Amino acid sequence: MVKILHEETIFQDILTLEKGKIQDEAGNTFSRVRIKRQDASCVLVLNTDSNKIILTRQFRYGAAPKTEDYLLEVVAGKVDEGEEPFTTAIRETEEEIGYRVSKNNMKYLVTCFSSPAYTSERYHIYFAMVNNSDRKSKGGGLENENESIELVEMDPKVFKDKIMAGEFADAKTYVAGQHAMLKNLF
Repeated sequence: MVKILHEETIFQDILTLEKGKIQDEAGNTFSRVRIKRQDASCVLVLNTDSNKIILTRQFRYGAAPKTEDYLLEVVAGKVDEGEEPFTTAIRETEEEIGYRVSKNNMKYLVTCFSSPAYTSERYHIYFAMVNNSDRKSKGGGLENENESIELVEMDPKVFKDKIMAGEFADAKTYVAGQHAMLKNLF
């Protein structure tokens, strides 16, 4: 059984960087570094009045060294301390795309680690159905979080084709899309 012998925080700001001393089954010791991050809730949204998938397009600093393109993604945001992922999903949908989702129209899909080799972050992924009357604002994210989010509406067939062709650069969008497709949600 692998054991964590010792852990220490080596950096703390918006995220925490931890270093651990690990011992494997053979008794060998080595170190690993982990980014300790909040979990995130992610939502694939379908407007049933327009029959359009609603995605976000935004600049992502982490991806900037490898792409000049803004990323096309499902709604997503960090789960605040003490907040349930389901509540985060509802809050983030309204903040990012302006739709207030009824609890009855939000369906849990899956929870998975974003990149378990180096981060503790998990994605809690949902599918939501909204209609035009659920629109409460223009969305676009929160100014105090320096979000500048563009809404992109896409025909479900086009979305499915893009998933199948590998045309998205964002993993959580693939996971959400594939799970929704497997469950015939749109």
